[in-house]
Order: sequence, then C-alpha cells, then structure tokens
Amino acid sequence: MHKLVATVALMFAAGVARAEILDGVAAIVNDKVITYSEVRDYVQPVVAQLRRNVSGPDLVEKVRAAQLDALNNLIERTLILQEFKEKGYSFPDSVIDEQFNDVIANEFGGDRAAFIKTLQVQNLTATQYREQLRDRIIVQAMRNRKTMQEVVASPYKIEQYYKEHLVDYQAEEQIKLRMIFIKKRKLPEVAIPPPEFRTNIVENVTNVVDGVTNVLASVTNVTEIAVPPPPPPADPRKTMADEILAKLNAGDSFDSLAKVYSEGKEAKEGGDWGWISKDVLRKELSEIAFTLKAGQHSQVIETADGYYLLQVEAVKPAHTRPLTEVRDEIEKNLLQQQRQKMQENWVKQLRAKAYVRIY
Repeated sequence: MHKLVATVALMFAAGVARAEILDGVAAIVNDKVITYSEVRDYVQPVVAQLRRNVSGPDLVEKVRAAQLDALNNLIERTLILQEFKEKGYSFPDSVIDEQFNDVIANEFGGDRAAFIKTLQVQNLTATQYREQLRDRIIVQAMRNRKTMQEVVASPYKIEQYYKEHLVDYQAEEQIKLRMIFIKKRKLPEVAIPPPEFRTNIVENVTNVVDGVTNVLASVTNVTEIAVPPPPPPADPRKTMADEILAKLNAGDSFDSLAKVYSEGKEAKEGGDWGWISKDVLRKELSEIAFTLKAGQHSQVIETADGYYLLQVEAVKPAHTRPLTEVRDEIEKNLLQQQRQKMQENWVKQLRAKAYVRIY
C-alpha cells in the first residue's frame, strides 16, 4: 500500500509544477479506468482554494494530499456504481430530472442559458452533467441503503461518551441583556474666539510710621491675563442619554424607555438581546455588562459611535451542561458515528473483492 501511495504522489507531483500534464491511467477498478484528467477535474475546486490560501512547500504537500484523496474517492465511487449495476438496481429518471431542474432553478434562477454557459466553461455538456448528477445520487442512495438497518446508542455508551468529552459541554457565563443605544450626531463647528486680554493693577508702595500704614505711591503693573473662551456646547445626544439614565434611576422601566428612545435594531423589543455570551458584545461594552448583577443597569457608556445604557435581567454562571440536557445531542452523534463506520466497512468489503490497481 505504501508503494502505491508513493507512486501516486510522484505521479501528481509534476501536476503541481507543470500547468499541463499528458492524460493517462491513474487507476483501474475492475474493468473501469480512472484517468489523470478525471482526478484533476475532481480535485480542481480544492486545489484552487489551496492556491489562494497556501504557498511554497506547504502548497505542494497539501495539493498532493488532496489529489490522493480525490483518487481514493473516485475509486470508492466506481466500486459503488459497479455494485449498483451488479445488483440489478435501477433509479427512476424522474428523480434525476427533478434534481437537474432544481439546480437550474436554485443556482441559476431558472436561467437555462446561464447554466449551459457555465457548463461550457467547465468543458461539460448538459448530458455529461446529468450523468455526473445521476452518479452522485446513486452513490448517496447506496450509502444510505447500507445504514437503513436500525442502530442503537445504549445508555451506557451515552454516559461514557459524556464523561470522556466533558470539556465539550462547558457552558460560558451568559447574561440576559437589554440595551439602549443613542447614536451620535455630528455637531456643527463652533468658531473659537481669540483669547481676551485684561489689564490688572497689582501693587501699592507703602510704609508704616507709628503703626500707621501710609500709601506712598501706586504702581500700575500691567499684566496680560488670557481669559479662556467659553466651553463648546454640550452634545444634545449625551444630554438625552443622561436624561434616560435619570429616568431609570427614578424607577422607569428599561423596556419602555428602550422602545421610546433607543435607536438600536432591538428597540421594538424593548432593547432585548436575549441570552448572550461575552464574545457577542464589543469589548468596551462586554467589560461593563459582565460586571453587572441581575437587575442592575449601567451608567451612560460613551463610544465612538454613540451612547449606550445596559441592563442585565438575569445571569447564568459558567457551568458544565448536565447529561439530561445533552443526551439527545450525544445520541445523535453516536448514531452518526455508527452509520459512518458501517459505510466505511461496506466500502472496504467492496474493495477487498474487487481488482484495484493504482498506477
């Protein structure tokens, strides 16, 4: 097996370095030949994605791995299609036609011309595409058929899985949050007047005779004192947020105030965000929200885009989700694993009795 894998890896290595490769035999499965071009066409979307995200030696290795996976998938598909034919099964054309028309309707808005044009770019005809679609449907139907028998996840297995995967069932702290958002508005520019200067008389010249202070002269010391300009006008949006805070402190309900004043998308629901974890909010909000206790509201929080008021209605501390809560989820995972294992074993059996040669 290692020799076969090495052979295929060498076979495809040139495909990474050269844009053009002569076609040839990649594998034989009983009486069916799988060509290099079939493998390249099958893996092309994956390789295109890799070329966008990976470069250098890593690209070569990942492309080789993807090509080997593609060849293996094509071998399995061929074995399943041959099994379908050998068993004398049939598949109604109406199902293929329905799927074919669904592709045109859902992916091309019903535009058959656009669909055909896309196929031409991929060097495919509508007939060839329909055959590929038929093969995919048959392969999936055959896989599903092998897992139709009843599979069961015992209570013991469910409990063991839970104990072995406790880390997967850790729930973060959550809060039930309401929010009021007041968006900032650009304030009109106010011209700042130049500093105002004033003259200050600061000193008298005096002496003291027999305990009496005599003013001998007045010295006028001229000092220029800058009088600061008046402060800029207050932001009316901040004033509004402060007024809302005052109403909250006076006992008005957060829900009703949010419906009247909030400009957030949840305003109609009284600013209700429901249960959220810490990573849902931006940092400057989450740092405050997750310090509040149930029933508390925040002060006005100013950010670059506006003013926020938060209220926490309830708190769920971080905890491990109990087995009773996740039992159905675990059972579903275990059943899926069993079905996957059954499919893999079935394909191994098909491969064991077939003639498969990789070049």
